Amino acid sequence: QTSKHQSSSKHHRSINKRTIVDAWIVVVNMLKLKTSLYQIFALHTVFSAVASSLSLTMPPERKILCVGLACLDTIATIDEFPAPDSKVRSKSLHNYGGGNAANTAVAISRLGKLKVDLLTAVGNDSNGDNILKELEMENVGVNHVQRYDGDSAWSYILVANDTRTIIHQPASCEMSIDHVKAGINLEEYCAVHFDCRHPEAAVYLAQQCVDKGIPYSVDVERPRDGLLALMKGASIIISNADYSSLALGLPPDTKDEREIICRFEKVLKKQAPNAAFGIMTRGAAGSYLIRSRTSFDDQSNLDNHDGMILLSKESNASPRVERRSSALWCDVFSDCDVVDTTGAGDAFQGGFLSALWSIVITGPSFAKIHNNDVIMAHVLRMSARVAARKNEKVGAREGLPSHEDDIIEEESRRLQALLE
Repeated sequence: QTSKHQSSSKHHRSINKRTIVDAWIVVVNMLKLKTSLYQIFALHTVFSAVASSLSLTMPPERKILCVGLACLDTIATIDEFPAPDSKVRSKSLHNYGGGNAANTAVAISRLGKLKVDLLTAVGNDSNGDNILKELEMENVGVNHVQRYDGDSAWSYILVANDTRTIIHQPASCEMSIDHVKAGINLEEYCAVHFDCRHPEAAVYLAQQCVDKGIPYSVDVERPRDGLLALMKGASIIISNADYSSLALGLPPDTKDEREIICRFEKVLKKQAPNAAFGIMTRGAAGSYLIRSRTSFDDQSNLDNHDGMILLSKESNASPRVERRSSALWCDVFSDCDVVDTTGAGDAFQGGFLSALWSIVITGPSFAKIHNNDVIMAHVLRMSARVAARKNEKVGAREGLPSHEDDIIEEESRRLQALLE
């Protein structure tokens, strides 16, 4: 259906262009023949009506909706984490926009492949004004943001020795279901992404996605209110390295690859039975993607190609992607000079969602894309690039790359070649 829809869209665009050109040629020729103004006006009226009717057949603009937290981050850079009852001096202190969903939305916007809106709630305070102003400057749509009387969410972040510690002050008000019911038309979006904040409103909207057949992804960090309800209908799960062990009540320090995969498989099967695949981000250890066995056409293929290098490490530091333990493993970029890892996971998710959904809306089906190892290897590598560039600067957004990043441009060209 998607392929037919895209073919129809191209056909109508072609008709529009031909109609516009042909009609104005007629108008110019009539002017040369000194046709009366009344006749020209009549022809223009007909031309406008035809062009208008054709435009109604064009599909609506496709966008991503990110749902969750937007806050203010105050980031202090220090030499070492302070001991109790001690005093340390910061080397720098900056205020930036933050929040998982908001950071992911900015990453998607910077990459320029899809338009993105943010659904969140912020206070009617000065912090709320600044949060929205920065998002608007990043071309993130904020028309769906709920404002309330109270304080916006605020995080104080200590950055020391390539680590970061976050003290979070929650917002004084949650986003309401009534706000979501009144203002969101899901038909505008090709996909939705949740970070598990504002749980009541998020769970309601996720069910609407299921009812309308709109795929959605979930950012999974730790057990939260509403998380299991969100995971149940999700198409994609993006987890950090700790969640599987937390969910299963197991110690988190395993280094065994097969045990890591086994734990994540168990979580996906139990908590996200409808997910096509799950991704785990593992910091300096890279990331991996594992498909749901029920989503794969031939389950035997899951184990047939272990040990296969899908993308080799390149001279420009692009990392290797290979198939191991029935998963796709992507290393990190080796030339990254890590300054601050705040928001690295959000950046990775923005890169992944931008690459994936920009491919799907051009024609290929979601199933065809996510079952193609080479395509997903390029998507993982683009995601790793976005996270690596982010880590080179302080804050969750300062280092986020644009589509003009040389490696992202190269990966985009390769992906396009694979799809042609």
